[in-house]
Amino acid sequence: MSLYDRNLALLNDLAIPYREVHHEAVLDYATAHVIRQRFGLRGVESKSLFLRLKGGRYAMLATLEAARVDWACLKSLLGARPSIASDTELVALTGCVPRCACPLGHGAAIDLVFDDAILEHDYLIYSPGPPERTLEVATSDIARLLPTLRNRVLHFHSG
Repeated sequence: MSLYDRNLALLNDLAIPYREVHHEAVLDYATAHVIRQRFGLRGVESKSLFLRLKGGRYAMLATLEAARVDWACLKSLLGARPSIASDTELVALTGCVPRCACPLGHGAAIDLVFDDAILEHDYLIYSPGPPERTLEVATSDIARLLPTLRNRVLHFHSG
């Protein structure tokens, strides 16, 4: 099952409504802004970073587009020093396209580090895998989805 299919299954299994739009590839925030405007997408754009942890583990960080990464906080939360994984690792272990990491739908061995500041907004906008697709999901539904994931979910709050 593809990353895209896993994302839709996560939403559909919990009867979570979502809006999906198809467009040109989004590989930077400038293009994401154009897409948001063109389709009238509401909410906040996600920023996802695939992290390699000392000791061979991996984690996906899901935060806000404009958030700065607090590496010391991440190290404390994860119990190991994180660094950004290579594009090769991203593709091989998640199925994501470089510069278009998806926060959800990954194997159980990949921890999800979730920024609860996302939940202060009404909607989350993210790519479910293919950079030509965007999902808009109510953050109240994202909050309902997180405890059902097979991944270990670690929470923090940016800002």
